[in-house]
Amino acid sequence: MKIINIVIAVLFLLFAFFQLNDPDGFTWAVLYGYVAIMAILAVFGRYNLALLLPGVAIFGLYFIYLIPSVFEFFTSGEDLMNRMAPEKMYIEQTREAGGLLLGLMALTYLVVSRKKYGKAF
Repeated sequence: MKIINIVIAVLFLLFAFFQLNDPDGFTWAVLYGYVAIMAILAVFGRYNLALLLPGVAIFGLYFIYLIPSVFEFFTSGEDLMNRMAPEKMYIEQTREAGGLLLGLMALTYLVVSRKKYGKAF
């Protein structure tokens, strides 16, 4: 389990780093950095439910908020790699929803694995 937690931590640290050139990069660096910190704590067997559950809620609610944009993207026939334009915000929001889904999956994994492998603190 430590290897999985290390992989999650490294990936989300990289995700945070690559967001720094984005106009809203600080927000995403904080979100991805949060997941990385939770994974680093898990590497040491420290799973704090009081820190994990609010993260799951934030990532989940933000993802749900972006679902209409994801549906709009899939019905538009656009390519996800297209440049964002003011009239096509759903492209960027679909990308953001993907990042939120990855973060939500990682946090959910940490919540589920904490029972089996961790110690609460």
